Amino acid sequence: MAELTWPRHALSIGVFEFRRSVRALWQDKARLTLMAFGMVIPSLLTLAVTIVFADAIRNIEEFAVPDMVRGMVALFWLFGVYLIAQRVVSARPRINAESLMLTTVSARTVAFGLLVAEMLRILAYAGFPILVLTGVSVFLLGSPVSLILLPVAAVLFAATVVVAGSAVGYAVALLVATSPFVARHKTILGTAATLLAMGGYFLFLYPQISGLSQAALAWVPIGWLADLAVVGTPFVGSSLRAVGVIAGSAALLIVGGLLVERETAVFWFIEPVSPDTEGSVSEQTAEKENLRPATRDSLAAAVTPLVVPRFVSTPVQRVAEWALMRTRRDPNRLMFLLIPVFAIGSPLVSTAVQSGSIGALGAPLTAVALPWLVGSLFAMNPLGDEGAVLPVTLTAVSGDHYVRGLIVPGLVFGLPIILLVTGLAGLVSPYTIGEQLGLVILSGYLTVVAVTISPAIGMAFPRFSAISVGQSRDVLPPRMTAVAVHAVLVLLPGALLAALLVAPRVARTVLAGVFGFVPTIVLELLNSSPDGIGILSTAAGAFRAVGENILAIGLDQLQIIGGGATLIGGILCSYILYQNAVHRFNRYVPL
Repeated sequence: MAELTWPRHALSIGVFEFRRSVRALWQDKARLTLMAFGMVIPSLLTLAVTIVFADAIRNIEEFAVPDMVRGMVALFWLFGVYLIAQRVVSARPRINAESLMLTTVSARTVAFGLLVAEMLRILAYAGFPILVLTGVSVFLLGSPVSLILLPVAAVLFAATVVVAGSAVGYAVALLVATSPFVARHKTILGTAATLLAMGGYFLFLYPQISGLSQAALAWVPIGWLADLAVVGTPFVGSSLRAVGVIAGSAALLIVGGLLVERETAVFWFIEPVSPDTEGSVSEQTAEKENLRPATRDSLAAAVTPLVVPRFVSTPVQRVAEWALMRTRRDPNRLMFLLIPVFAIGSPLVSTAVQSGSIGALGAPLTAVALPWLVGSLFAMNPLGDEGAVLPVTLTAVSGDHYVRGLIVPGLVFGLPIILLVTGLAGLVSPYTIGEQLGLVILSGYLTVVAVTISPAIGMAFPRFSAISVGQSRDVLPPRMTAVAVHAVLVLLPGALLAALLVAPRVARTVLAGVFGFVPTIVLELLNSSPDGIGILSTAAGAFRAVGENILAIGLDQLQIIGGGATLIGGILCSYILYQNAVHRFNRYVPL
């Protein structure tokens, strides 16, 4: 039974949790800077554009709000629901000091307090852009009513996103806490759900690929917030939809709030199941039915349905199973590997879509990026991942067996998937059969290189201290230095080989620019002053000659010599770093 003053207590909890988030963000200057850039720069660009075109904006004629805008609002709302749900499941399923809070106030108070805190976080991040848009609407479009309606639309958007996302997130968390099967395979299921959600989002975000227009989502009622936001401006929306979205949002908040209350009341007061519960029940049933009990050991059972081949030696098999189990049971650290994927991949995909060359880019990108990702999954922090059992591991297995065990998962499970995906991407590309086959072979080669060199890089840049992600205090991701070094050693040579295979002219031009013309331009700029140094002019001429000589190389000769040298270099690098990893492990002494 909730206390009579639960709304006031929930608001206090929400404000307190929001202030804790602000303090934590203020202490992390790097994260604060990135968030500030993401919030301020787009707003300043929008403000600059509106100032430049102020006269044109004032004289804009009336026109109806297109379905594309409503669909875009609905798409971003659905994506926001997904993000909030993922955040609830992985980072903030419970409040801090849970025992104290749940014995002091009701579960309803705590649940609604968390909702208030999440709404405040979203509004704080979107506050400056909302302020800019409100100013533009009031002063340039002549709509004083926007001073009220735009903030109202923003608050409704944030509130409905948080409530709907939290309802979905707590439902998933409750499923993980009560289902042994889901708890056992949560990493695989979560990855599949993420890929499905992101795939659906990009299908609507880039209609050039799928043919699905964002206007197809205009029927989603939450998209009608666009009609509410433009009331009083030259953009003509539907008054009925504007009223409907207010009523619909209120209904969603009430129903979603009650659902969140019920879910949290169950989730916070039950004992989560163990991932091994299902196996135990199965074994007990087998014994009761006088069936032959399972012969697999607990470590092998922990990674099922994945099976490490039996032809490898037992120490290598155990290390491989241990690496697989760690990766499956600690999905939070894998999110750090997706940061460079989205940071680099999103601009490339967007550029390819806008230029209509997504088919030409897809196969090479798959052949180069997927091997790097698979190589980073299992062995980018092997010593740190061992934790307290590291001294035992150092004495129980040899360096050769340990490093091979770290390599096996990427080769056994990653290599077939990469070959298949690259082959499928090649089928929809404009390349010839020979080029498609070459990309498939290249993807296999890069996968072998990526998984072979990752143990040495991870041992050279280990991380032993855990970091906090939400309420998880023991997340141990690889160091960004290790991720960056691994990316440089895999992605740059891989991109060069892919370019030499499918676009040798482009590869030759890039090489000439990097090693010849770009240094020439830099040196000539430095030497452009009246007191220029003669040696800089000489060096600029030398680099210019290098660039011209590279452009003079025949394409066939460049492919054979340049590609062959890069391939041999990758093999040598793999061998050297493999031996280095074995040597590091054998001689490592824990501090």
